[in-house]
Amino acid sequence: MIKLAFTGNPNVGKSALINAIAGSKLKVGNWPGVTVEKKEATFIYKGEEIQLVDLPGVYSLSPYSLEEKITRDFILDENPDVVINVVDSTNLERNLYLTHLVKELEKPTIIALNLYDEFDKLKYKLNLKDFEKLMEIKAIPVSALKKTGITELMDSVLEIKKEERKNKFSLPFDKETSVVIEEIAKDIQEDIKYNEVLKNYSPEYLAIKIIEKDSHLIEKLKTRFNIELDKKFEKEIEKLETKYDNDSETVLAEQRYKKINKILSKTFKSSLKSRLEFTDKVDKVLLNKYLGLPLFFLIMFGGMDFVFSGSAPFVKWIGRFCSNFIGKYLGMLVEGTPDWINSLIIDGILGGVGGILVFTPMMAFLYFFLSILEESGYMSRVAFIMDKLMRKLGLNGKSFVPMIIGFGCTVPAIYATRTMEDESSRKLTAAMTPFMSCSARLPVYGLFTAAFFGQKAGIIVASLYFLGIVVAVLVGLFLKNIKGFKSENKALLIELPPYRIPSLKVVLSSTWTKVFAYIKRAGSIILGIMMILWTLTYFPNNGDANNSYIAKFGQVFSPVMKPTGFGDRWETVAAIIPSMVAKEVVVGFLSQALPLEDSEDTGNEEEVKTSIGEDLIEQVKDLGIAVKKSVVGIVSLDMARFKMPTPEDIEEEGKGIIKATFNLWANDKLGPLKAYSFMTFILLVVPCVTTLGAIKQEFGWKYLWKVIGIMLVVPYMASTLIFQIGKLFV
Repeated sequence: MIKLAFTGNPNVGKSALINAIAGSKLKVGNWPGVTVEKKEATFIYKGEEIQLVDLPGVYSLSPYSLEEKITRDFILDENPDVVINVVDSTNLERNLYLTHLVKELEKPTIIALNLYDEFDKLKYKLNLKDFEKLMEIKAIPVSALKKTGITELMDSVLEIKKEERKNKFSLPFDKETSVVIEEIAKDIQEDIKYNEVLKNYSPEYLAIKIIEKDSHLIEKLKTRFNIELDKKFEKEIEKLETKYDNDSETVLAEQRYKKINKILSKTFKSSLKSRLEFTDKVDKVLLNKYLGLPLFFLIMFGGMDFVFSGSAPFVKWIGRFCSNFIGKYLGMLVEGTPDWINSLIIDGILGGVGGILVFTPMMAFLYFFLSILEESGYMSRVAFIMDKLMRKLGLNGKSFVPMIIGFGCTVPAIYATRTMEDESSRKLTAAMTPFMSCSARLPVYGLFTAAFFGQKAGIIVASLYFLGIVVAVLVGLFLKNIKGFKSENKALLIELPPYRIPSLKVVLSSTWTKVFAYIKRAGSIILGIMMILWTLTYFPNNGDANNSYIAKFGQVFSPVMKPTGFGDRWETVAAIIPSMVAKEVVVGFLSQALPLEDSEDTGNEEEVKTSIGEDLIEQVKDLGIAVKKSVVGIVSLDMARFKMPTPEDIEEEGKGIIKATFNLWANDKLGPLKAYSFMTFILLVVPCVTTLGAIKQEFGWKYLWKVIGIMLVVPYMASTLIFQIGKLFV
């Protein structure tokens, strides 16, 4: 098998190029021991089995982040047959810095000049022959979008593999610096202790890392080979720093860029039609000191509108399809079985799977929107805009993106923390994000505000959204100094790529990969929890929720919850359990637990028998209607969809549920305060099991239990404070 490692800066099209080569979707997992995505694909080319490994996008090979550490360690330790360095051919100066770092590893390398179709459109010129000669690397113009240059690239891979020669590249440094590197390399090569190391680490590379004071590699060699590198050459490094009046790492970086500029000055010519000029003009507006933030919120508002208005018809259709079609015929299959088996299959298993599927359209629209932001180059600018605010929490601007996503759904918000540089920042952001009020909480707000606050519902709900933000900030301030959460509070160092029109194919491919991963990761967990919830609500009295185990739980813990105000009713206490499965379940649970008014039948009911074919045709027609409504919802701006659910909307959950909810505290002057305390608890309590699954997937069981602990203590304290202080003014 030939193993190819694809490396390059973020957003240069590595994944798209691999898909274009292999003709299949990437398999997505995690690198062993860490939460960074691992993407691979395998295919056969001219009789050879070839494995393609998509390494994380990086700007450097100095391991300041997990991504950089993974990339460098893979190339050095896994020893791929060929390294494919994918570069954005429209921005060579920025991309070729990483190319020089890869050259220093002295591995067989090919440069894939991606986006070459855009390069031609911009009327850029590159003397490819001279470029290859000066870079000392074969360079192949390719386009992942147009699928051009793929055959030549793969033929070059086979040619290099056939030669099986080791690359010996010239160093990009000036004479004085090269002399120091060669002297250190010679000392290393002559030392017997280093013999077993030199298989993967060339003496010159080790010399460069010593000069750069690479603490990670020094510690790695010390641990693995018991070799000390940080003491022996201090005088040589100090002499170099004195000569150039700068730290050694900066000295080497400046000389690399000088070499790059020299090569490009001889081989590359740009035209007046520059995308960078266009980017500068757009950034003057989008990154403006006064307009940047309002425009960002406007873009996010439009994006969230696109996500929810576009996905809503499909969400409803999937819900109806699961209940009216799958539920109908599955019910026929289990007809005649014991009631508990019938309920397990219909309410437990189908309900669990349906719960996953209902979320899928929203995930697809959300990932589609985020992929557009990423591919266009705007997402990195979001981090830049919010950096100043987030630094007060010990984070940087990248943390704000997951929190914004959290207002839509917390699950993708947790996965979005992958953009953070270090694990501590990721953990702190992930601990704050669940306090953002996701859309799943709206039905609960709608029910209790309709029952207790009437026309003041909008103000009450707005206060809850604001409360979530305040609590998230306070939690962040508290956790930022605790071990495991404490971030280094590094300044935001981020490359702002030029704007480009996103490729629909790339966006769709990225969306599909993430949606599939969401279903795979979340499916098993939420299905298991739904079956547990079914058991708690069905037994021991065969579906009588008022005398179920969950009702007994509410009765037992009511005294504990009394300081919060709503603890005087077991129904609201028991509702906490289903709220941890899915916040929307609270309304349905209360409609079962509370006594509702009997409804009167209107009209004659007639059983209509239809065939499965007729039902399927009807479902297809409904899907067509959903598509139409989705398109209309996206292109129109109907402000009605941003309003709170009306009492009529909530009544669909059960006849008289608003009145039954009001009857919880009908004759209690503290009723509205208790209702607000309960909504606060639902806002801040442990998020849905899908979110918990995402947290476990990203950070492991230990961190998950920490988050659960925080989100049990914080809502109890907040609800208690609100009720105890509030009743002083009632």
